[in-house]
Amino acid sequence: MTAKRLLEIKSKFLFNPSLVAVLQSNKGSPAFRRLEALHTHTFTDTYYDHGNTLSKNGIWLRQRTSDASMMLEAKVRISGDFARSTFDEITDWKEIAAVIRQHLPGFCTRKKDFGLDQLAEFTTTRQEFLADDNFAVVLDYTDFGHAVGEVELMAEDEEEAHREIDDFMARYPWFFLKGKAEGKLEAYFRVKGHDRLDLSEQLQVVTTTE
Repeated sequence: MTAKRLLEIKSKFLFNPSLVAVLQSNKGSPAFRRLEALHTHTFTDTYYDHGNTLSKNGIWLRQRTSDASMMLEAKVRISGDFARSTFDEITDWKEIAAVIRQHLPGFCTRKKDFGLDQLAEFTTTRQEFLADDNFAVVLDYTDFGHAVGEVELMAEDEEEAHREIDDFMARYPWFFLKGKAEGKLEAYFRVKGHDRLDLSEQLQVVTTTE
């Protein structure tokens, strides 16, 4: 029996930067049951599309570049919106090409960007933590002045994973603040004043891959 593919389940959240030091020392009230600071690193994301065709179908093609590596990745939204979502992450070139060919058959070339247009590019500094043994907590700070957090789980059962994330965040309301968290791409287009991407069309996009 073939094992199910793990999905990236995530929820974005607001946080107060003045409380990051409290998080790092695990002296909040209540404290995390277990907290491990992993590492801080910086990377640049370049997103590609053509006529917003991929993004309107819940597909984000990006190249992530850091001092240590460069990786092309397609994130295919299974369900959710910009704040609470489930993605299938594809890093195999042939699988990425197949996804693009499904929507843009004329653009699957051997070029690293598949001959597509650059949609956005920005640099992020990310702090990563492992909380309560299972939950990845990331704090992102972009070069255009936006900050947002995410709690992530890799799981097969989407609904159960979202319940676990909700319960986890509810235990520590002093850090995971209530309110709508604006994602990095949302903030990028707002700050840059671009109108190339109609975000409202994508809030309820649901797509699957074979």
